[in-house]
Amino acid sequence: MLAMLAAGAAGALATLYFSDLEMEGVRVWIEALIDEIRTWPAVLFFLMVALLPLIGFPISPLFIIAGVRFGITWAIPFSMAALAVNLVMAYWFSTRLLHRVIEKIVNMWDYSIPKASPENAFKWVFLVRISGAPLAVQNYILGLAHVPFWPYLLVSMAVQSFFVVGIILFGESFLSGEMGKALLGLAIIVIALGAFSYFRKHYAESKSGPIDTSGPGD
Repeated sequence: MLAMLAAGAAGALATLYFSDLEMEGVRVWIEALIDEIRTWPAVLFFLMVALLPLIGFPISPLFIIAGVRFGITWAIPFSMAALAVNLVMAYWFSTRLLHRVIEKIVNMWDYSIPKASPENAFKWVFLVRISGAPLAVQNYILGLAHVPFWPYLLVSMAVQSFFVVGIILFGESFLSGEMGKALLGLAIIVIALGAFSYFRKHYAESKSGPIDTSGPGD
């Protein structure tokens, strides 16, 4: 995520340097784009956040667009609601509608996904969510692992909430020129990434084998 932000900033600077655009022209273009986005219907954003990540579309740009469209106050609960719908749909697809299809694709690549037990479901979901894999991949892995629904939804929403708040705060504030809030949003993202990286390393050092998927008495 940090690499994407850095690449975007570098691309913008390169465009300014190698083109005839001036800062005033860029500002006018950004304002025109923001004004255009604000005319789009709210249902369009809800459907974009709920549906596009199901096919692997990155969700971070959609949160930025939501911040531009609704402002920080409304964009956060709006995006969280749309994200919840996305997670529920992905769970249904991966555990019901497309379970066998996804499982065959995984088997073709010689991957084996263990089945989670109710006793370790919360840890299972947390470790997958902080893995750094794309959201769609995380969703389908958890579905194939038969993770119970409520641990899947609650832990997923908790982990994703840091990125929803950070990305919306950073994107909307950066585009509107409020650098103080933009830095706050970036700080939230950096802290979350650092904390999740620590948990990944801590778990890798404390466990020499795969996650225990057996229940008591197995």
